[in-house]
Amino acid sequence: MSGSDKFSHLDVKGGRIAYEAAGQGSGIVLIHAAIADRRMWNREFKRLAGDHRVVRYDFRGYGGSSKTSEPFSAVHDLGELIDHVGLRRPVLVGSSMGGGLAIDFALARPHDVSGLFLIAPGVSGMQLSMFPEDQEAFAEDDRASAAVQAAWREGRKDEAMEGLRRLWVSALKGPSLELFRTMLKDNMEEVFTEATASQAQREGPGTAGRLAEVHVPTVVIYGDRDNPSSGPIARFVAKGIPGALLVQIPGGDHLTNLSQPDAFDAALADFLRRIQ
Repeated sequence: MSGSDKFSHLDVKGGRIAYEAAGQGSGIVLIHAAIADRRMWNREFKRLAGDHRVVRYDFRGYGGSSKTSEPFSAVHDLGELIDHVGLRRPVLVGSSMGGGLAIDFALARPHDVSGLFLIAPGVSGMQLSMFPEDQEAFAEDDRASAAVQAAWREGRKDEAMEGLRRLWVSALKGPSLELFRTMLKDNMEEVFTEATASQAQREGPGTAGRLAEVHVPTVVIYGDRDNPSSGPIARFVAKGIPGALLVQIPGGDHLTNLSQPDAFDAALADFLRRIQ
């Protein structure tokens, strides 16, 4: 695996989690998107470790983590990692799938989180009826996603990867684009088949109907160049969590920390100042 190769492993039920921890101070956990791995946080991991105890890790099946030999709970994995590293009520910074997991964790262990910083978060239990004004956005997403999956199934891997790039990270360029392409190539089987993710067990009902039960400070950000459905979902999450702040990042795509790092840094720094 390219990038940082100095990581530790935590044994969990049915697998092993690759993680890195650095710095001292209040805790922050960086949770990656389904189209990336822990390397999407290369810049933030180093910057935040100057004032915080920072942890980043790979989901099962990604990066340096193993696949799973049995059904598992991503919430349980995250909790074991937090306990193992010795963090006390960390801030969870979650991107996409990682944002959805952060919400799930805050519902499962509400006293073990001090804040949520969510980047275009996913949320389980959604139904299209929840988005009466955004049907075309979801239809556009479905059409583009179907084309990407068809290319993958038919063995046109380069076309599938390029279609995914256009759909999710059209604003990336330069080193950030190269990092994304590297992560995608290294994790393509998991990204396109969700083989490991499909074995994740959910604890309780989907979270779309439970957002009002989240009672920690929350910021939800999304880019105006993201996947068409990401904006409606971000607005839904921010509206559902009491007191949550919604921030749109101009020129940002699904990985706003890579496409608009200055705006991302400013939003995160402001959030950390307000809650710590």
